[in-house]
Amino acid sequence: MLYMEILVAEHSGFCEGVERAFHIALETARTGKPVFMLGNLVHNKQVVERLKSFGVKTVSDISEISRGSHGTLLISAHGVAPEIYEAAKKLKLEIVDTTCPWVKKAQKIAKELSEAGRIIILVGDKGHPEVKGIVGWSGGKALVVENLEDLRALDLSPEDKAGILAQTTQAEEHFDQMVAALKNRVKAVEEFDTICGATTKRQNAAVAIAKQADLMLVIGDKMSANTKRLTELCTQTGTETYQIETAKELDRKWLKSKSKIGITAGASTPEWVIAEVKALLQAHSGPDKSKKPSAR
Repeated sequence: MLYMEILVAEHSGFCEGVERAFHIALETARTGKPVFMLGNLVHNKQVVERLKSFGVKTVSDISEISRGSHGTLLISAHGVAPEIYEAAKKLKLEIVDTTCPWVKKAQKIAKELSEAGRIIILVGDKGHPEVKGIVGWSGGKALVVENLEDLRALDLSPEDKAGILAQTTQAEEHFDQMVAALKNRVKAVEEFDTICGATTKRQNAAVAIAKQADLMLVIGDKMSANTKRLTELCTQTGTETYQIETAKELDRKWLKSKSKIGITAGASTPEWVIAEVKALLQAHSGPDKSKKPSAR
């Protein structure tokens, strides 16, 4: 049997914002009152299923909740547009807001830029709940761009006044490229680095491990933007990389002739899912030879 060394990225799994949201949701569910979750609390099926087991009901639209239900509405860590709060008040719902503080910061900036009359450029994934919420706080004025092509397609002139910010899970290097490209087209640009500090640490740690490993496993939901970003960054190192949601998706063929397996996980991936993957690898490799190296 080939013994494998298992390297776990220093920053992986639940970030502080998700940890906070998950525990708030659990405490709310334990009150015994009807609890409604608008969309997913975070992009992770295992977390959502755990909350459902506590009686939390998922709704895709607030209109699905009847007036007078005397329930509680959980606002997800991704945040929502301001009209959702107003709709919840009209339904007489108690609001429990688990919006990540970094997302709140981006929402506030979008609102201020809108009030200042600036063109708002939001670097992010179109259709993502966080992005939709930030656009809502801009009064629907923010222009969402995913890449340089999207930015080039915007009707901008050198005399425009613009503000640029990012979805909290964007890669720093990508955001810097977008800012530089915008400044080449518009003279007056205010830039706001709204990328979560934990996101950058997580990405740097993942890349550091990928450079040491023969195989990289990125654990997280396929819908998770930050997990997808980790997979892209690890792949760019040249190391064979796979994204899996749970241990069930681990293909033993990937492990053939591999001596160092790297592991990282998205910000919404719970520890119990990471532990299951690690346990399966250890069972395949023999005695526990895993370690958690520094990202430096």
